[in-house]
Amino acid sequence: MTNILLIRPKITIENAMPNPPLGLGYLAGILRAHGHQVDILDCAIMKESYLQIIPRIKSLNPDVIGITALSSYYNEMRRLASVLHTLQIPIILGGVHASVLPELSLRQCRADLVIVGEGELTTLDLMDKWQDKATRKDLKGIAYLEENQFRINPARELIQNLDELPFPAWDLINPLKYPPLPHGAVMKRYPAAPILTTRGCPYSCSYCASTQFWRRTFRRRSAQNIVDEIEYLVNTFKIREIHIWDDNFTLIKKHVVDFCREILRRKLDLTFACPNGVRIDSLNKELLTLMKRTGFYSLTFAIESGSQTLLEQANKKIDLKIIPEITKMAKNIGFQIPAYLMLGFPNETYKTARQTIQFVKSLPIDRTVFFLVQPLPGSRLFDDFSQKINLKSNNYSFHFFTFKNHIEFTDGKNKIVLPRDAIREFYFRPIQILRMLKTNVNTLQLRQLLLRIILFLRTILYMQTIF
Repeated sequence: MTNILLIRPKITIENAMPNPPLGLGYLAGILRAHGHQVDILDCAIMKESYLQIIPRIKSLNPDVIGITALSSYYNEMRRLASVLHTLQIPIILGGVHASVLPELSLRQCRADLVIVGEGELTTLDLMDKWQDKATRKDLKGIAYLEENQFRINPARELIQNLDELPFPAWDLINPLKYPPLPHGAVMKRYPAAPILTTRGCPYSCSYCASTQFWRRTFRRRSAQNIVDEIEYLVNTFKIREIHIWDDNFTLIKKHVVDFCREILRRKLDLTFACPNGVRIDSLNKELLTLMKRTGFYSLTFAIESGSQTLLEQANKKIDLKIIPEITKMAKNIGFQIPAYLMLGFPNETYKTARQTIQFVKSLPIDRTVFFLVQPLPGSRLFDDFSQKINLKSNNYSFHFFTFKNHIEFTDGKNKIVLPRDAIREFYFRPIQILRMLKTNVNTLQLRQLLLRIILFLRTILYMQTIF
């Protein structure tokens, strides 16, 4: 038996609201099922500094420490690792960022190993063989330094039957300990919890890191397995709302239909939201009507751009012409429709930026987030721009990838500054203010939501002063 401590670093992104770390939950679930001792420390919801948690780590006496981080807070992984080195306990890194940049992550964090890609089976194999240093170096799916030379072993096969995985160790990532302002900004009921019903996506959008991490392979859990987990959450934590975090929940109609029918068959009184975005072209009236009857109330549309040319260049295989009809259909059925838009694509111009703003304003969208395009590690954009990105900077983080924190375009007469002007035009309209006022907000969310609004307004004012 190996005693392993899994840690998520602090999330220093302003306005970020942490949610349960499902990845660590899944790792803990499979490790415990095979007899290993596992603890989780989520620094994202802890007020203590890294130095202050050292006594707690010593009391747990782990044989190994595993750290995961997204690119957006990878710099915190580095800070945490530097503090943990004083304990002289082996450090293993995991997650998308370390998987895509294993050598750099090993060297910057001075870690012992990187778990590359899907982590459950590789981590289990590694812990089972932890005491045998010679054997463990031959395991699939790991990378390490040997005499300062980088070594990476062949990739491990992806898990084909997701139902074989134990549920996340929910007792270690208790959803009740997290702020009642989830990914997606608002919720209808509390308490809420996130789940994953599928893994991966068969598409290859240029800005998405999922392509490399999941190898464009789409797998899904059975409806019975998913709803068994939901019933556990309801019975154990009194969960009343479920947020589906899939990259592509509605890709296969049968998957959604089977899920909805199983929820209805068991007569579970729940509400559901898809804050991670769904493919609009996978929706139709029949499916939307069934989802609404099941308890779904919010579907985030990942529109990305109002320029068909830019979407095609980004390999986002969707036709803008279908979006107005499906958006209106979903609204008429009773859904809240948040949306994601991206600004600053390669070849973006004043004209295409205006097209995006006008397009989203023409839709009955409840709220939207305007992102600046970021070359995420693992994406095609990252490969295209990697020579211009300073990955060795001590200030390295997702927010410093881009060459600017704003983008400015002109047609010779007019100027547009993004994302500032897009935010202003979309939100500062009477019809949009009215839509926002009609949004259902759980009273427990008011404090967090007001904080988010204050930060939003401060961003607008700050942008006004620097441009």
